[in-house]
Amino acid sequence: MESAKTALGLTRYFVALPPAKHMLAFLLLSTLVGGALLDWARSGRLDAVSLMSGAGSALITIAIPSLIAAGALAVLRRRVTPQRALAVGLISGLTYLFFFICAAALSHFYLPASNLVFVGFGVAFLLWLTTLKYAFGLTRSAWLFAIAQLLGYTFFMLAGSSLYLEAPTDTLMRVVLAASVFVAALYAVLSFASGPLKRNLGLKSGDILSGFSSQWLFGENDLEEAFDEIGENVQTYIGMAEWRTKHGNLRWVVPYVHFGPFGSLGGSHFSYKMAEALSNQRTMAMVFHGTCTHDFDPVSSKQINALLAACQTMSSKFSFKPARFTYKEGSAGASRCYFLAVNNCALPSFSRAPLSTEDVNFGVGLALMARAETAYSNALVFDCHNAETGDLDYIEPGSQESFEMIDSLEHALSSKSKSSPMCAGWSASDAEGIGGIGDGGIKVSCFAPAGRLGEPLFYILLDSNGITANARDRLIGAVRTYYPRSSFIEVLTTDTHQLNSVRGVFNPAGATDEAALEKMTVQLCAQAHGRLAPATFAMAKQRVEVKVLGPYQSAEIVATLNSVVAVLKFALPIIFLAAIALVLFILGKIPGSTIAL
Repeated sequence: MESAKTALGLTRYFVALPPAKHMLAFLLLSTLVGGALLDWARSGRLDAVSLMSGAGSALITIAIPSLIAAGALAVLRRRVTPQRALAVGLISGLTYLFFFICAAALSHFYLPASNLVFVGFGVAFLLWLTTLKYAFGLTRSAWLFAIAQLLGYTFFMLAGSSLYLEAPTDTLMRVVLAASVFVAALYAVLSFASGPLKRNLGLKSGDILSGFSSQWLFGENDLEEAFDEIGENVQTYIGMAEWRTKHGNLRWVVPYVHFGPFGSLGGSHFSYKMAEALSNQRTMAMVFHGTCTHDFDPVSSKQINALLAACQTMSSKFSFKPARFTYKEGSAGASRCYFLAVNNCALPSFSRAPLSTEDVNFGVGLALMARAETAYSNALVFDCHNAETGDLDYIEPGSQESFEMIDSLEHALSSKSKSSPMCAGWSASDAEGIGGIGDGGIKVSCFAPAGRLGEPLFYILLDSNGITANARDRLIGAVRTYYPRSSFIEVLTTDTHQLNSVRGVFNPAGATDEAALEKMTVQLCAQAHGRLAPATFAMAKQRVEVKVLGPYQSAEIVATLNSVVAVLKFALPIIFLAAIALVLFILGKIPGSTIAL
């Protein structure tokens, strides 16, 4: 798990961009201030005329070519939004400005340091090439745009700056040499990174980088081809329970695959897409978090077809009978079992809130189902996944937590409870605008004994990657305010990884918009309670084959990523510094004119 935490920690480098107007303002302001500092470093004078002259020179040399390059990229390649194009222009402009200032300041003490200007050209060229090629997926035109911005900055430097060489051809030659050295450095880095990836997974670092970025930025699924190559077929289960009332049908679906890895890749969208496919005007489907870890991430979104086909097969064979139910709870250590039994079928769910309730290994889930099926004809086990703390500890076979889950199930099974005729009701909303909620929105199932509708059970399902412990407590408390005699109120999440696409892997509900989340949840519970009606029930479970990343490949991917990161931690700064030193060495050996400051 420590290795997994290290690999997942890479996602912290992916951040949302600020608004374009803020980046534009920062570019202009930093250029004006930097230009004034540049003139001060060059001349040593600190007067208004000198500072304004430096600011104007930097505006022409840095800001204008940055904006032209960003504008051309956004206009000619609609794939790149103006905001992203401006971000590239901003960073490259700041890069040029930084090295201009360093060259001007240090050349007073060591004349060859003036060649740091050309180091800036090399670094900026590398930035444009790598961003366009591997982040924006402009495989062919990346070189053209990178070269165009290089020539543009060179032209504006010659036209508007006091930093110049006597021969423009000499300037251009130095710019090209610097860019060439940094391109060589780029391919050296890719070579270092490709070793473990090629050896362990048969993949190229460039393909992985571009595929990862295309998913993160554009929602494209190129990485699924790589996943398909390294994935493996497994046998798993999908189960479905269905209630029928005069208002329609309520379906509970528990697929034993994991809703990951992130974005729209693999099974990340399955909680929403399956619910949509299995719902209609009179039917609401709720898709729960099965007992699976990332080992059971489907390799592609096409794997949903096998799961949906199994649901259709089960549904066609349902034989509905009047629903009678019992509800009881069991606990052991930090684990709790919420045991819902309908007719002769068991639907136990598990929680460790407020402690972390991360993914449960498939083997642990099978053991729980097998134990429940010694007392009932069929069982579907699911994980509440309802306390996001930032920990990534899975519940694996042999762990203390796994035995606590088994003991809590034993406790629930040993409890006595009388069955009652069952009423069911449900409600749903897309929860648009509430942070931490995916496309599946919020869904509520309400059950109650016939004749005692004031003692309802509420299963509140959020299509989310988790929920903070405080938000869970607040939601439960808000609902209980209106239903003080409720036998059971719990918040569950699907653990969808649809949301894991901008700021890392932790995107729980309740971190923002807590009041709006509470208000909507209470409304949905009231609607579900108001729809309570006598129900009939049927349930089935079917084995199905899907292609997933698999336990060995998941571990291999994590180990390989960590080895690549470990290598690059040392290789990147060494290669980068070596490239700078090589550029300064080569340019220092070139005879002819020297830079004038």
